[in-house]
Amino acid sequence: MRSLWFLLNLIVSIIIFSIPIIIIGIFDKDKNYTGSLSQIWAAWVLWSSGLNYNIYGLENIDLNKQYIFISNHVSALDIILGFVAIPLNITFLAKKELFKIPLFGLAMTAAGMIKIDRQNPEKAKASIDKATKTLIRSNFSTIIYPEGTRSELGNLLPFKKGGFVLAIKSQLPIVPFTVVGAEKALPKGSFNIIKKDINLFIGKPIETKHLTLEDKEQLLQNCRQEIIKNLNKINKS
Repeated sequence: MRSLWFLLNLIVSIIIFSIPIIIIGIFDKDKNYTGSLSQIWAAWVLWSSGLNYNIYGLENIDLNKQYIFISNHVSALDIILGFVAIPLNITFLAKKELFKIPLFGLAMTAAGMIKIDRQNPEKAKASIDKATKTLIRSNFSTIIYPEGTRSELGNLLPFKKGGFVLAIKSQLPIVPFTVVGAEKALPKGSFNIIKKDINLFIGKPIETKHLTLEDKEQLLQNCRQEIIKNLNKINKS
């Protein structure tokens, strides 16, 4: 019953919020209003799931600054959780296939979501360059899922380097963001909501000023280790 309620609210909320986001997004250059609407939408959907969640590390970020959040990816809930947990104007780097969804795809574009083509290396590079220019000209932060796909069991998959190239080129600090428990609450390939607690960890920023592209591997490893640390923290408790 909970799963049907969640699915109903998800569909209805997308229809209700997509239209004003599309209209407002035309005039909302800084995406402040569309960002607020996206957060309200996410809070509604998460409420409908009935899931409990805890947020740790809010004190690590300055609400007046711009960041690139690097997150593990374990569930379809991850984007909703990102909007709810991080009290900043947030956009996402999303795979191009999501932009093909009727109405939802238009709303994503209007809200400033950045399209990434992962299938073609040349187009992927062009996507990163475009995202860099977008972030430099804006005041919003973004969330990236460097694994590229959701993990089946919550284990951390290998990271792709695109997000770290973006961070170095834009000179924006990276913040490790760890989602724990969402893979049990809404497993990959399922719409069956299971009553499980979710823990969200906002790490300390990792500066990228003065870094060059030669540092991207070390930056990746530093961020990855912070996420692993939080995954282990919960698993051992």
